[in-house]
Amino acid sequence: MKRESGLPAKAIPLSQRGEIRLGFRCNARCGFCYYQDLLDNPVELEPTYQALRGQLAALRGLGASEVEFTGGEPTIRGDLLDLVKYARELGFSNISLITNGLRLANAGYAARLAQAGVNDVLFSLHGPDDAIHDQHTAIPGSFSKILQAFAHMRELGVRCRITTTVTGLNVGHVPAIFGLALGLGAQCIHMAVFSPVAEAGNTDPRFFVDYEQAAAAIKEAIDRFKPRLPPVSVKYLPFCFMQGYEEYVMNLYQQSYDPDDWNYYFSNRVRRAGSSLKGLAFDVICAGGFLLAKEWSVPWRNGWLGIKVAGLTRWVELLRKTRLPACRQCRYETVCDFGWKTYVQRFGSAGFHAVPGDKLKHPAWAYVMSRYRQPGARLSAHAASEGAHTA
Repeated sequence: MKRESGLPAKAIPLSQRGEIRLGFRCNARCGFCYYQDLLDNPVELEPTYQALRGQLAALRGLGASEVEFTGGEPTIRGDLLDLVKYARELGFSNISLITNGLRLANAGYAARLAQAGVNDVLFSLHGPDDAIHDQHTAIPGSFSKILQAFAHMRELGVRCRITTTVTGLNVGHVPAIFGLALGLGAQCIHMAVFSPVAEAGNTDPRFFVDYEQAAAAIKEAIDRFKPRLPPVSVKYLPFCFMQGYEEYVMNLYQQSYDPDDWNYYFSNRVRRAGSSLKGLAFDVICAGGFLLAKEWSVPWRNGWLGIKVAGLTRWVELLRKTRLPACRQCRYETVCDFGWKTYVQRFGSAGFHAVPGDKLKHPAWAYVMSRYRQPGARLSAHAASEGAHTA
């Protein structure tokens, strides 16, 4: 139950999912990739199997009950099956995978992954047909393979979700992508609006898309399919561009309240602080960020972990986002992370505006994804999506 003040009656639980990045190498060449310069990293620069086992154990030790393997492309690693099995031995309730589906089109390989313990897959789908999707991946036939992969995992009883990076090349096809995702039986739909961050600054200009254009396409898709929608999240759009659709918006401050996304503290703590001393220093830095937080009462409700999550998120916002003059007057100021600095440098401040009203306090005051399932609850392809149609 949401309240207009933005402070729910009881604490919304934080995500129990952490990310294990297996490296940056990939068997696709998506033109919008944030790590374009790292896709052909030498194998010796990738994390070793033993190092990844250590990260998995550390993640579990922090209290995470769900893990998501990411890349690059996780399936190109020969030790992925062993890592999945080890995650299961450690007691992770849900073991997820983000993938382009190229290898999972092989039914035998898909079955081995499911048998090893993968029960949740997020497929990267960037078009409603082979022309648009393959244009993004630069791999002919990748669209047909991701459809095969999706079908294989569904047949195996694995929960399947769709994520789309909204770009200048597919923004006009967003409603069609929604329609395809629904036809496939996707249990969640995630839209991530492309922004020139990390190594993506030199991306082909055709992939760039402004917030207003992306928001209009996503709103059209939501309106067209709303009665049939599973849970939906929209990433990297400030709230002022999504008025009337705020329940779908997921940015930095919402991320750690989304049970399907990474708890921002878990993922960064494991990846950046491998020793006890570094871990202590990392926690001190997070606590310092909390002192700079825009709102203190909400993190307190989730205890020490909530404080660290809020502090780390605040640091990232301060370093990588930009708060425009209009943002200071907006009712969403406390729950929004504003725009990427690189976005504003490229597109300017057009469309940013102050939304009048009382300042909201809780980042997930309206976020559908924060309430539709309990973090840590075992997932399956046929799990009920309670709250999926309440948006």
